[in-house]
Amino acid sequence: MILKNYVWRAPEFFTRQEIQELITASDVLPWHAGQVGTPADEDSEQEGGTEDHNIRSSQIKWFLMEQNHMPKHIENKLYQAIDIANEQCEWNHAWDYMENPQYTVYNEQKQRQGDFYTWHTDSGPFLYSNGCHRKLSMTVQLSDQDDYEGGHFQWLEPHQQFDKMFTNVSNIDMTDAVKTLSFSAKSIGSVVVFPSFLYHQVTPVLRGTRKSLVCWFSGKPYV
Repeated sequence: MILKNYVWRAPEFFTRQEIQELITASDVLPWHAGQVGTPADEDSEQEGGTEDHNIRSSQIKWFLMEQNHMPKHIENKLYQAIDIANEQCEWNHAWDYMENPQYTVYNEQKQRQGDFYTWHTDSGPFLYSNGCHRKLSMTVQLSDQDDYEGGHFQWLEPHQQFDKMFTNVSNIDMTDAVKTLSFSAKSIGSVVVFPSFLYHQVTPVLRGTRKSLVCWFSGKPYV
C-alpha cells in the first residue's frame, strides 16, 4: 500500500519525569524473552509465539491493563498521541482499544551480535477471539540517544521500487526504500506511530542498552 505518510514522529512527547514513572512502574514486572509469531490473545501476556534468535533477540515485560500496571495519566497520554497521529497522517483507522503495552529492552552482547528484530509487521492474517486485529503501532523512546549505538528503527517505503517492476529492470535496489528514524526523533520521550502492516525493524545494538515502550491499537477488520 502506498501511503501519503508512513510514520508520525513527535520528539519528546513525554517528559523525562513521565518516562521515569513508566520505568519505575515496570520494575516490579517479570521478564520474558522476546518472541515471534501469533500472540496467544490480545488481553494476556501474549506469550504463545516462539523464540527465534535468527529473527529477534530482546527482553520484554508486559504492562497488564486490567491490573493497572501503568499510571493512568501516562495511559491517557498514549491515547492522545495515537489520536493526533491518526488524524494528522490522514490514516483514519478505526480502533477500539489498546493492547497490553510491551516494555522492550535491546542490549549489546559481548559474545555475539547485539539484540535486534529483523524485518516484520505487527499485524497479520490472524484475528483475536473478539474478532479484532492490530491497526496502529506505537513506540515510545525510553532511552537517551547517547545510551546506545545501533538499534536504529527503520521502515520500508517501496513505492519507487514498485514503479520499476513495470519496466525491464531485472535487479531492483531496495536501498532507497529503507528509511531510518532521525536522531532528533530518538530523544527520550519521543513517540513514533505507524500502521501495523508497515514493514519495520530494529537493527542490532552495538553498544549500551535501548529501551522502548511498544503499544498496539486494535479494531475490527477493514471492510
